[in-house]
Amino acid sequence: MWTYVLFNIKSNLKRKENLILIVLFIICEIALLFILNTKSFTESPYQTSLGISIASVSQKNDPKLYQEFMDEVNLIRQTIDKGEQDGKDKNWKSYCEYKVKVSVLEAQWYMVTSNMPNDSYFEHADVLEELRKEYGLPDLSQYEKLIVQKSNDINLYFCSMQQARYFDYLLKHDLTPITYSYVDASSVSLQIARYILPVVLPLLVGLLLFQQRERRAKTEKTILTISGVKKKYVRWNLISDVLFVLLVVFLPILVYMIVLVPFKGVSNLIYPVLYYKPGFTGFHYWDTQGLDHIELVASGLTNMSVNQFTTPGMELMPLWQCTLFVAFGLVLSTIFYVLLITVLSKLMKNKYLSLLVFLVVLGLCSFASPLGNMQKINTFNPMSYRDFEMNLLGTSYFGYFAGIIIIGLYSVILYLVSKWCAKKVRV
Repeated sequence: MWTYVLFNIKSNLKRKENLILIVLFIICEIALLFILNTKSFTESPYQTSLGISIASVSQKNDPKLYQEFMDEVNLIRQTIDKGEQDGKDKNWKSYCEYKVKVSVLEAQWYMVTSNMPNDSYFEHADVLEELRKEYGLPDLSQYEKLIVQKSNDINLYFCSMQQARYFDYLLKHDLTPITYSYVDASSVSLQIARYILPVVLPLLVGLLLFQQRERRAKTEKTILTISGVKKKYVRWNLISDVLFVLLVVFLPILVYMIVLVPFKGVSNLIYPVLYYKPGFTGFHYWDTQGLDHIELVASGLTNMSVNQFTTPGMELMPLWQCTLFVAFGLVLSTIFYVLLITVLSKLMKNKYLSLLVFLVVLGLCSFASPLGNMQKINTFNPMSYRDFEMNLLGTSYFGYFAGIIIIGLYSVILYLVSKWCAKKVRV
């Protein structure tokens, strides 16, 4: 079997058309990395503090306590000014410490000014309390009697809570804040998966493999007559085609990582990335009906809308784990695309027609499910999961786990159809 698989891969690599596609693909990747590296120098790796609102506080309840509160607020404002300056001066250790302190105080204040019961609505409140004590911060809950009107809006709490944990992680692991477009040996695979592969991968599969039926016609007529081989032939072709595409996709990425190691190292493999846990651990649809405002907030390699950033289900994951999960999604997507073009090439006599149908089907599915689409019916649309990085990190309304299940099921169905084609459809 492996002799046949290696033979197919070598023959694919020798074809002039495939070599041209591979070279163009690599050129696009290198151009992207240069653009992102340049862009990262102009991006800010830090966010502006949300601040502590005193609009709901009145001194009538207790003038002395009110004065104590205002003294605390003034100290917090001074901390913010110094912290923002530390960020501009790239004094990152001091900046991260400032972000932890201010974010903990902000989150605590949103808890104090909210009508929501702490034990039901405020996730990681225990972690924030530990951080408050660890960093020697004041307990703002003592000023609760000054509040004249409480709010039911707890979104800002989630944002501050996540920032506090995020920057505490950076501080304790001695990591420097990085920007959304940052490129090094640790992040290069994620950047390529984010910007190029959602669009290029199906195109690459279609263009690299659409001529396979014509090239294999004579071989198939002989092989399919051999007893015991016919049942394995579909599996052999699937393995060789998938490995060929994965070689084209992942080998250049591996080379980029090796080349970048001497420049920036691999310390960012443990860099924290925010991911959407409910969509990662279950068949969960993120419902945001009624939202009419989107504001992007950067958090290292995560660039999310405030609505998603403030979702309580967001958790931290090391970059190396995130990369592995995205890579697994890419492998599964590759299998799906290879099986789809294989089945179409078997059912249609004209190779160009099979390629056209392949591209039209995927194009229509992508059009029906743009990355910001919120219709639940698109849970079953395979192109809702063309970017597993977005599904994992919560930038898509459809979760990572659902994508693995849906793409996996489609792949199984297509594999069974391809076996049927090998038996029923004449070469």
